[in-house]
Amino acid sequence: MAVHTVITVFLVTLLINYDDAILCHRCMSSMGGCGDHVVWRMYPWRDCGSSFCVKVIEKVPGEEPRYIRECEHNLLKSTRHRLRMPVLRRHGYCVPARKNDPFNPLDTTDSRFTYCFCNDWNGCNSAIAKKISLTFMGILTIVAVVFSSLLR
Repeated sequence: MAVHTVITVFLVTLLINYDDAILCHRCMSSMGGCGDHVVWRMYPWRDCGSSFCVKVIEKVPGEEPRYIRECEHNLLKSTRHRLRMPVLRRHGYCVPARKNDPFNPLDTTDSRFTYCFCNDWNGCNSAIAKKISLTFMGILTIVAVVFSSLLR
């Protein structure tokens, strides 16, 4: 009977999709503790669903860089970021913003803004990912087999 319980728990665990959510820092550099490095105690992670964590770096001449850390889907709600956000969004990419200048169409990037994307571990925009590792699944399978052989 216990073998069936272990196998059922194992199968249910396989069916649950753990990698759908990522947790990101959500803050701006105008808030204390959200500069180049995030004081993680002040800004706990927030659920971003299946989107990317994004860090926006704005370089203003003569000033310190400004940082925005947010979920991708929240930034896309803002017209300012939706028009500037690069089309190519992949984990680990830090690319300059798009420049939508109708008077100078050949100048396509705005180097004042840099967008960095990540989705591999929680808080990566400073996603421990909600994934069950294959090692854990293998160990669970071995334990279930050994446990079932001991009961016979």
